[in-house]
Amino acid sequence: MIRDLGQPVSALHLCEDHALIAGGWDGELRKWNAEGDLLWSATCEDRIEAILPIGDRIVVTTGLHVSCLENGEILWSHALEGSADMLAEHEGTVIATSSVYDIEHGDFMESAIWKFSIDGEELSVDRMDERPWFVHSNGSLIIGLGRPRCGLFVDGSHQELASDSPVTCGLSGRSRILFGHADGTVSTDSADKVSTFNAGVESLVCTEQGFVAALENGDLKSLSPDGELIWESSGSQITCQTDGFSETHWCGRNQAITGVVEVRSATGEIIAQLNTARPRIATSDIERVVFGFEDGQILLWEKDLFQRRIDTAETEENEHRNSLAAKLRSLRK
Repeated sequence: MIRDLGQPVSALHLCEDHALIAGGWDGELRKWNAEGDLLWSATCEDRIEAILPIGDRIVVTTGLHVSCLENGEILWSHALEGSADMLAEHEGTVIATSSVYDIEHGDFMESAIWKFSIDGEELSVDRMDERPWFVHSNGSLIIGLGRPRCGLFVDGSHQELASDSPVTCGLSGRSRILFGHADGTVSTDSADKVSTFNAGVESLVCTEQGFVAALENGDLKSLSPDGELIWESSGSQITCQTDGFSETHWCGRNQAITGVVEVRSATGEIIAQLNTARPRIATSDIERVVFGFEDGQILLWEKDLFQRRIDTAETEENEHRNSLAAKLRSLRK
């Protein structure tokens, strides 16, 4: 499926019924069903950063606001203090984070954690000096922090991690939570150190073999749960990554004014590659992989069709090799 949002794509969400929700840099929000039919569209205040479905409703961070929609209609919207960043559902409430960036100092100066009811009532707000970089609810509300304290907030209590470097990203895996740090460390929620790289960790994704870390220098590192290296790859700046169907790994990179999408097997071999506009965001489920791009395009790959095309390409390559081999044998005779 190919769709056009009309503006740079900044957020994507695949629903359980394979419907797709996409948000844009200028606040456009659209939903398509599994067949690609547009169900509704809405215009929010500003850039869509996060999308959180809760029942029939969809909560989004949009510029300085957090907004709730149902069937494309905005039910409520609240302005936060600074940029609205991340969302989570916790004990039937909406958790939103906000941050204030000081251009003069070149750093985040103040952040806050907001709690709303699903009907839009503000329940609480907790302000802090650290910017949250990861939010997850698994019975406890877990928040990964930047400077100055770093570490975690777990239900409001501060906890240290294996590295005192700022948390830059996080991943909720099958049995534990992983955190990437600015100094290249990958740590766990039990304060264990899994691995240390020579560049900061920008994102983490879970795989069948373990996890893949995307580093700020353009490296990809695939590791087992114990931190043993499975495969690695170097290249230009990584803008997004996601795990995919059939144990594949999908990565988007910037290349000057264009981009590329790379698809790798479980062993790290590139099995498909596509030159594109600059990739900005990616997500997946067990049947589909979706990328959003700087030029507003949204590309969606479906498992069975993708596999058929890969198999066809391999068959054609094998036939070509067999034909060349037959010609060589004929020449020898």
